[in-house]
Amino acid sequence: MNDATRSARLPFVQIDIDPGMPEPLTAARQIVGTMFDLDAPTTEVAENFRLNVTVYDLGQMQISSCRSSASILRRSKALVALTRVNHFIVQFYRTGNFHVTIDGERIEVPPGCIAFFDLARPGTIEADHVDNLSLTVPPEMLIPLVADPHGIHGLVLKPDSEANAALTTHLANLWQRLPDLSPERAQEEAQSLAAMLAAAIGVQPSRRSVARAQLRKFQFGAICRWIDENLADPSLGPTDIIRKFYITRPTLYRMFEQRGGIMKYILERRLEKVFQELADRSRPQEKIGAMMQRSGLLDHTYAGRAFRSYFGVTPRQVRTSELSQMRWSPLGGTESFRIRNIERLGPLLEGHSVRVRLEDNKDIPTLEAVDGTPEPLPVT
Repeated sequence: MNDATRSARLPFVQIDIDPGMPEPLTAARQIVGTMFDLDAPTTEVAENFRLNVTVYDLGQMQISSCRSSASILRRSKALVALTRVNHFIVQFYRTGNFHVTIDGERIEVPPGCIAFFDLARPGTIEADHVDNLSLTVPPEMLIPLVADPHGIHGLVLKPDSEANAALTTHLANLWQRLPDLSPERAQEEAQSLAAMLAAAIGVQPSRRSVARAQLRKFQFGAICRWIDENLADPSLGPTDIIRKFYITRPTLYRMFEQRGGIMKYILERRLEKVFQELADRSRPQEKIGAMMQRSGLLDHTYAGRAFRSYFGVTPRQVRTSELSQMRWSPLGGTESFRIRNIERLGPLLEGHSVRVRLEDNKDIPTLEAVDGTPEPLPVT
């Protein structure tokens, strides 16, 4: 096989974790760490935890097949703050039912359903066993195409729906074709998948609306970045943003309506910044009040109450806990999910079965790099 042929195939990673290997649940926690806090429902399941996961990198989008023991996957406000990952996860559970808890509501999801999750928002998934195909979709691929982005989180497509039938059939077929796809063809498949997902969720009513949504998306991203850069200004508010970006007050309020309002968003970003600094063990410790002031929170009593209300813990509890000890600092954006990021799991996966192929076919020093394709898991 020549280099041209080798480089034309998709990057992938395949990881098998079995009970006989060292710290199976701990290793599994590292693998899903940017997305969820993983737990087992019982001590027995934890001690005998199994995981088989294969991930193909389509470029912007990733597709994976996962089988594991019974699992509890939590996306808490604290984890959202730590990782800042805002992708959508689309899961097709081939067998077994599971439960989803979003905004306090617990929903039973039978096998054969497709479920959507927004990683920018909290939620919990409880499964008796895991057997699914999953898509990891960056927001920029999906949000401009759908009529109601806020409605994506917790959306479930039942097996007897037209959208479910079309998507599950397409996913099963694509999974079988992945070993033979070129990176260029994979990117085309990703765009088609995004369009299919948007159609299932509910597309924008017209192409003009899509174009306008695209503009709003860029505006929203720019405003969020500017807010992050100016959190230290305690007077930061709607007037500053309106003046900076030449938008009307009603437009600004509509843009942040799904986040609870612009001032609520600014407060949450300030709290999340303090949380990140408190959890960062590489930073020298300083007074919590100084951290809050640097994030524009001048009223420390109010900020402390807001922090506890938002995260469920006090700032001091975050500082003294081990919240970040088991998690590497994720790369930004889509890079958080790229195959190359598996390298950062390091020695913890030594002793486990790991197969990796990168886009440049270079070995990962701490893992076993192979020339070949993983054995696809059957789709039933």
